[in-house]
Amino acid sequence: MQKIQFNPTFVNTHNVRRFAVMMSALALAKDEGCFAIVWSRAGRGKTRTCQEWHAKSSGSIYLRALKIWHTSELGFLQMLVRELGEKFPPHRKVACFSAIVDRLVDSPMPVFIDELEKLPGYFLEIIRDLTDLTGAPFVLIGEEEILNYMRRNRRVWSRTFQQLEFQPIAAGEIISYTHEATDLQLESPKVADIYFEASGGDFRIIKRDLLETMKLAYGKGTRTVDEKLAKMAVKAGWEGS
Repeated sequence: MQKIQFNPTFVNTHNVRRFAVMMSALALAKDEGCFAIVWSRAGRGKTRTCQEWHAKSSGSIYLRALKIWHTSELGFLQMLVRELGEKFPPHRKVACFSAIVDRLVDSPMPVFIDELEKLPGYFLEIIRDLTDLTGAPFVLIGEEEILNYMRRNRRVWSRTFQQLEFQPIAAGEIISYTHEATDLQLESPKVADIYFEASGGDFRIIKRDLLETMKLAYGKGTRTVDEKLAKMAVKAGWEGS
């Protein structure tokens, strides 16, 4: 059987376009010290979109919260210092905090923090102090619970200038994703609807189902996906075969 090749691809979905608009609006609040939230159920492309924007931006920081920081503000601060270019961060919290402030005052770039809701609420106070002192916007990325996580802190919520909920990937975008990531050809839009209904618009599930589709299609010696083949692939993906 021919080796399956799934091409890494980044699709310019409606969520990506809305995110770009949000970041442009956030730039208008430059130097004010503020927050933005990007949130949704898992699998809708929040993290990938933020990472892509970060990779292409002229200056920004991306940091994923780690559970190990749950009782360690120092670990969080040291990692942020490293992301700002210091190979050897200080060993004390106050010194780390000061180093971050100095760097962000000189260059108040957006700071993305993913999955912050893993950490106790007082981490928000540390970040609020950072955005207040530096004017750098902090973009917090998470699932549905991040809204209540932030709303519980009135001073943080009042500084939240932008909110963006990622929506499910649309059926039409599944067609584009299939075309760019695989050598498969969906026979009709109804095939994309099958993947959409099975996944609920979750990118990860769609990728899983397309991989199953490729296995079945290659085995049959075809690259055209009809409704029957799509349903077989979705069923196989669900069952974990």
